[in-house]
Amino acid sequence: MLVLMILIALCASVLPVSSARALTLTTGIINADDVAMRKTAASGGGVVTRLSEGTVVKILESNVNSEWYRVEAGKRTGYVNRLYVDIEASLPSYQMDYTGTIYNVQQDVNVRAEPSLKGKKLGKANKGDTFKVVQAYANGAWHQIEFNGAVGYVNANYMLLRATVGNDVLSGIEVTGGALSPAFSPTEYGYVLTATQGEVDIKAIANDGVKISIGNTGIPTAKYNIKSGNSKTIRISVNGVVKYSIYLVRDVLTVGTWNIKRGNDNIEMQGWLIAAQRPDILGVQEVYINSKEGKNNLLSVRTKDAQNTSFAETVKYPSGGQYGIGQISKFKPENAQVILLTSEDKEQRCLQKVEYVIDGKRVSVYNTHFSYESASLRKKQFSEVLKIMNADPNEYKILTGDFNADEKEFSPFMRNYRVVNTSATKFYNYSNKTIAMSQIDNIIVSKNITVLNARAIPTKYSDHYPLFAFLSLK
Repeated sequence: MLVLMILIALCASVLPVSSARALTLTTGIINADDVAMRKTAASGGGVVTRLSEGTVVKILESNVNSEWYRVEAGKRTGYVNRLYVDIEASLPSYQMDYTGTIYNVQQDVNVRAEPSLKGKKLGKANKGDTFKVVQAYANGAWHQIEFNGAVGYVNANYMLLRATVGNDVLSGIEVTGGALSPAFSPTEYGYVLTATQGEVDIKAIANDGVKISIGNTGIPTAKYNIKSGNSKTIRISVNGVVKYSIYLVRDVLTVGTWNIKRGNDNIEMQGWLIAAQRPDILGVQEVYINSKEGKNNLLSVRTKDAQNTSFAETVKYPSGGQYGIGQISKFKPENAQVILLTSEDKEQRCLQKVEYVIDGKRVSVYNTHFSYESASLRKKQFSEVLKIMNADPNEYKILTGDFNADEKEFSPFMRNYRVVNTSATKFYNYSNKTIAMSQIDNIIVSKNITVLNARAIPTKYSDHYPLFAFLSLK
């Protein structure tokens, strides 16, 4: 346990996110090919047309039936599932000026009068030429640029965008051998880098004269070798100040927990934040569902990679609404159970159990939300959950939840399980400075599961911070 505490203390970190405020989503970009635009906000709705990856859509209405955008593409309107619409173009941190450099070509590329391969050719742009971007993604996969005193269009596949910024931030990050999430913005400081191979190259880009150091290299480029089932934390400094954190992972299990407070009037941004962290499984507390109102918090926060949902009801309202806890997952849920916990005369609490097959191993994932009123009541709930988990024949076990508990209350789990969030766990902000993190939101795993890293994310999108752990099944 001491070794685990030291490991987490060295590795755990915090990612900042954009501050919460009321946002009007106006623009989205289709993130997959052949995406259906439907006549109604339902998977069985008739198809208006199909949209290609990179298509820019105007968002007319968001969160329709919990998971649809009503959009306009060209002269057509319809509904597109939120999983297939990236909303970065609507976020303040992504609204800035860009320059574009021609790349990914042998010699040159055509500049056209219209955003189409059939558009009139205005001339050619040579590899390495840089232009002012009038509008990024002006029409699908095309950037509008200033060209010879006029405007022209270059296919986005052949233009690398760079943000126009001051000398205190980066203007871009290039990655080879992995995928960066979320999309880069100079004012988004935390990223998950999912390696697709054993070697990953990172290049940080800033204005001329700005000193950049990736890790402790003192230079703006770095190469990392990462074995399967591993995680590394990488810091990037700008002019000697640590600004950015990248969490490099390869073939790990990412598990999170978050009390979303019924969406807290920020359900769309909660969904964006969750998707940016690339979780494989997320335990969610304070979930609200009401089909009559077209509300389902789990559908609103599930991700393109983790589309499966499981719900455990604790309260049923006369109006038809349901309240409880749930899970989203990339794995197919099996043998889902809801076990009611001792709640006395307080709000009913429960333990949700869902089994998943992960890399050939059967894993029991539990989720809960304990009572807040008294430690004596929580002691009974801790005891009941521990008894259930100990009796579980599955070898691998994970428990997520909002426990409403002090650290000492987790002591029954300390002998045979690993508690991720303890007072020994050191969390860091993007500038590598420690912050305080309550133990009430926690992840507990059986001892045959290695905790590689842990992260908490300060956010105003809920009154709780989401907690994530990178895990490896032995």
